[in-house]
Amino acid sequence: MRLKCLDLTRYGKFTDHRIEFGERVAGQPDLHIVYGPNEAGKSTALAGFLDLLFGIETRSRFNFIHPYPTMRIGGTLELAAGPQELVRIKRPQNSLLDVRDQPIAEGVLLGELGGIDRESYRTMFSLDDATLEAGGESILSSKGDLGQLLFSASAGLADLSKGLVDLKAEAEGFYKYRARSGELSDLKARLVELKAERERVDTLASDYAQLIEARDRAAIQYEEAIGSRGKIQARMDEIQRHLNALPRLTDLRALRARIAPLADLPDAPRGWAEELPQLQKDEIELGTRAQGLAEEIAELSGQLDAIIVDETALRLADKVERLADLRARHVTAEKDIPERRLQLREAEFATATILGRIERTGETDPHRLVLGASVVGALRALIETRSGIEAALKSAADELSQARRRLDEAQARLGEAGGDPETGQGRETRMSSLAATIAAARADDHAARRRLAERARDAARATLADRLRELRPWNGDIDELVDLPAPSAAEVQRWTLAITETQKRIDQHAGDVERLTTEQIRLTAELGALSGISGVVSDQEAASIRAIREQAWAAHRGALDPASADGFEAALRHDDVVTSGRLGHMADVAKLHQVSQALAIAKAECHRAIELRDVAATTMEGLQREIAAAVAVTCPALSDSMPLPQFETWLGRRDTALEARALVRAAESDLREAEADAMAMRDRVAMALNAAGLLQDAEARFEALLAAGQGAINREVELKALRAGVDERQRDLAGREREVQKATEADRDWNASWTKACSACWLGEGGTVPTLATVREILAAISELGPVLEKKAGLVDRIGKMEKDQSAFRDEAEALASNIGIIAPSGDILDLAQAVSAQIQQAYAERTRRATGPKTLRLLGPGNAWSPRRSRSMIAA
Repeated sequence: MRLKCLDLTRYGKFTDHRIEFGERVAGQPDLHIVYGPNEAGKSTALAGFLDLLFGIETRSRFNFIHPYPTMRIGGTLELAAGPQELVRIKRPQNSLLDVRDQPIAEGVLLGELGGIDRESYRTMFSLDDATLEAGGESILSSKGDLGQLLFSASAGLADLSKGLVDLKAEAEGFYKYRARSGELSDLKARLVELKAERERVDTLASDYAQLIEARDRAAIQYEEAIGSRGKIQARMDEIQRHLNALPRLTDLRALRARIAPLADLPDAPRGWAEELPQLQKDEIELGTRAQGLAEEIAELSGQLDAIIVDETALRLADKVERLADLRARHVTAEKDIPERRLQLREAEFATATILGRIERTGETDPHRLVLGASVVGALRALIETRSGIEAALKSAADELSQARRRLDEAQARLGEAGGDPETGQGRETRMSSLAATIAAARADDHAARRRLAERARDAARATLADRLRELRPWNGDIDELVDLPAPSAAEVQRWTLAITETQKRIDQHAGDVERLTTEQIRLTAELGALSGISGVVSDQEAASIRAIREQAWAAHRGALDPASADGFEAALRHDDVVTSGRLGHMADVAKLHQVSQALAIAKAECHRAIELRDVAATTMEGLQREIAAAVAVTCPALSDSMPLPQFETWLGRRDTALEARALVRAAESDLREAEADAMAMRDRVAMALNAAGLLQDAEARFEALLAAGQGAINREVELKALRAGVDERQRDLAGREREVQKATEADRDWNASWTKACSACWLGEGGTVPTLATVREILAAISELGPVLEKKAGLVDRIGKMEKDQSAFRDEAEALASNIGIIAPSGDILDLAQAVSAQIQQAYAERTRRATGPKTLRLLGPGNAWSPRRSRSMIAA
C-alpha cells in the first residue's frame, strides 16, 4: 500500500489543503521527506493519515476549527487492486466513503494492512522521538535473543509464543474435538433448553386472538362496573349526609322555640358578650391582689424597723477573704503534716538501708556518696564492654584451637591422596590445556549434529520426492526442473494485478452500461410524459415558432395586403398561444429542459462506457494470450488454456520442490561438516593427552580418549582442591592467632581503664580496686540514694512551710475576733474563724436588707396597686 496524495479537507488547522507525493518512478527510491518549522502541521498530517486508515477517534483533538460533523479527510491509496480514492468523515458507522460519498467496507483497508490495528501501526511505522526512545528503553530492559528483543521494541510482541499458547488454551476451552465439555457445548445445551422453553410458552395465533378478544371484552366490562360503582357510592354518601343532619335539625328547632319570646328585646352592642366574662375575672383577681399587697406592705415595714446594721463588722469585710485563704491552708496542713512526717521517716529508713547495702552505715554525709555523671558514665561503659572483651578473648582462643585442628586434617587428607603442597608450573599448564580440550570436546555437538543431519537429509529426500509427484503431468528429475524457463514471481504478480484490474474495469463499465441504459429508458419515458402536457413546448420548438412569426411579419411588411396580414395574424396568434402556454407551465418547461439535457448526457456516457468496456475486453484477451504463451514455454506438458491461478499454483509447487532440493543439499553439507568436525576433535584430544604424558593407545576410540582425559583431570582437580584447602587453613590459622593477640591487648587496656576510673572517686579509697560485680551493685544502690535524699530534703521543707501557715491563720483569726468583740473560745481555732465570718456576713445581709426595704415599699404603694404581677416581680428582684 502506498500513499499517493493526502487531502486535509477539514482537519485540525487545515482547510482544503492537499499534499501530493507524485507517481512511483520505477528503478528509483520512493522516499518522501516532509519538513517544516515547529507548529507547521507535520504531526497533524501524520495523525490525519492514521485517521484516514483507521477512522477519526471518538474524542479527537483536531476539532478546534472544524466541528466533528464537518471533519473530512481524503486521499489516494495505491492498493493491490489499483489506485483508489477514499474519504473519511466523523461518523460512528460507515465513515469510509468513496469519491461519490457512498459508504464502502472497512475490509478494503484492513485487508491491505494485514489486520493490524491503529496502535500496532503507530508503533511500527509512525515513529517519532518519543516512540524511538521508548523502543530503545524496551531493548535495554528486555531479555532474550536478538530477534525477540528487536521485535519487542518495534511491535510489543515479545511474548508472542506465550500469547499463542494462551489463545490455543482459550480456543480449546471454547471447543475441543470429541470433548463433552466446553463453552460451545454448554451454549448448545442452553440453546436446547431455551428452545424447549420457547415451545412450552408458545401460543397459537388463533388462541392469541381469542385471548386478546377476551381481554378487551373484560376491560370494557371492568370500566362499566367501575363507573356504576362510582355513581352508587356518590348516592350512598349523599343519603348518609342527610341521615347525619336529622338529629341536629331537632336541636335547632328546640333552640328556635326557646328564643322566640325574646324576639322583641333590643340587641346588645357588638363585643359585649365576649368582654363580660374577662371583666368579671379581672375584677375578682385585682381585689384579691390589692388586699394581699396591703398586708405585705405592713409586714415589710415592721421588718425594716427591726433591722440593725453592725458597722464595725462591715469595716473588717475586706479581711475575710484573706482569712478564708489562710483557713484553707490551715486545713490542708492539718491533713498533710502527719502524712509528710511519716514519709520523712520512711525516707530516713530508706537512706539507712541503702548505706547498709553499700557497706557505709556510719557515713555522716550521704550526699558525698552520690557519684557524678562522668564517673558513672565511665564505669557503666567499662561494665558494658567487659562482657564483649571476655567473649572475644574466649572465642578467639576457641577458634585458634579449631583452626589448628582443621590445618592438621587438611594436611593429612593431602598426604593420603598422594600429593604434596608443592606442584610444577609446567604440569599445571599441561593439565589446564588438557582440561580446556576435554571441555571443548564435550561442548562440541558434532555427534548430535551428525544425527540431526542424517535425519534431516532423509526427511528432505522424502519431501522432495513428494513435491516432484505433485508437479504432474510434468515428469522429470530435479535438475530438469531447475532448468525450466519459468516466469518470475514479479511477472506472475503483474499478470494477476493486470487481470484483476482489467476484470474490475470490465465489470465496472458493464455496470455503467446497464445503469446508463436504464437511465435513458427512464428519461425517455419522462420526456414523453412531459411532451404530452398541453402547452408545454421545448425551447427549440418555441424558437421555431418565433422564427415563423418573424418571417410572416417580414412578408406582411413587404406586401401589405390582406393575404400577408392573415398569414401574419395566424403566426402571431400561434406564437402568443405557445408563449402563454409556456408561461403557465414554467415548472414543466424547466423540467422538460432538464430531462432533455440529462438524456443527452446519459447517451454520451453510455456510448463512452461501451467503448471502455470493449477496450478492457481487448486488453483481457491480450493478457490471456500472453499467459498461454508463457505456459507453453515453461512446460509443454501443461495445457496452454490453463487459467492463471492454476498456473500460479503449479509454479508455487515448483518453488516448493526447489526449496526441498535446497534442504537436501543443506542437510548433506551439514552431515559432511559434522563428520569432519568429529575427526578433528579426536585428533585434538589425542594430542592433548600425549602432551600431558597420558596417551596409552593412539588408535583408541574417541569416547575412550575422553574418559582417560576426564579421569586425569578429575584427579588433578581433587589434588588442587586439597592443596588449596591446606593454604586456606594456614591463612585461617594466622588470622586466628592475630585475633587472640588483639583480644589479649583489649583485656589489658580494659583493666588499666577500670583501675583509673575507680581511683577517681571514693570507690578507690584505701588503695583497693573493687571488683566489677561489686561496682555494679554499688552503682545500682547509689542510683536509688540520690532520689531518696532529694525526697527527704523536700519533705523537711514542706513540713516547715505548712507549720508556718497554721501559725499565720491562728494569729489572723484571733485579731479579727478581738476587733468585732467576739471572745475567743477555748475550743478549735476553726470555730473562732467560722464565728467571725458568720458575723461579718450577717452585717452585710442586714445592710442589704436595710438598703432595699424603702424601694420595695415604694413599689407596693397605692399608686402601683393596679399591677400586682409587676410588684411581685420587683419584690423578688
